[in-house]
Amino acid sequence: MDIGLILANFGFDWRMALANLVNFLVIVWILKKFALKPIEKKIKEREEKIKKGVEDAQKASTELQMAEQNSQETLLKARNEANKIVAQAQKESEKIISDAKIFQEEQAKQILVKTEKIISQEKDKMMQDVKKQVVEIVFDISKKFIKTGANKENQEDLIKKIIKENEL
Repeated sequence: MDIGLILANFGFDWRMALANLVNFLVIVWILKKFALKPIEKKIKEREEKIKKGVEDAQKASTELQMAEQNSQETLLKARNEANKIVAQAQKESEKIISDAKIFQEEQAKQILVKTEKIISQEKDKMMQDVKKQVVEIVFDISKKFIKTGANKENQEDLIKKIIKENEL
């Protein structure tokens, strides 16, 4: 039996298979040309960045070790110098501390005077505000008494109502 007939019985068409193969090869060529090359280029760029990063890290590590050695030497020198300075500073600090205490006491007195002045000013301002509010309330009460012709029975209710309206 002929293989072509057997394959045809199974629904295989060699022309369709050939067209599919050609289509597949065209798609592979297009992907290789337009997709794989840019991807390869990006991968190479990233590899170069990684290599450069590794080299930079190695350089930084070497520089860090050298800096640590330098800092230890500098630290020893600084400690010796610091010991000398500390001895001298202790003498001067006692004088500075006594001067600072005197200065702080003077500052505290000045702050206390300023604070008392501010409190007094705030108190005066609050009193003025209270007086102003009382005048406004009295004015409102008087105005409503005159408008409503209030008598002794409803005066208390009217006063309470006006006070509630003027509360903050």
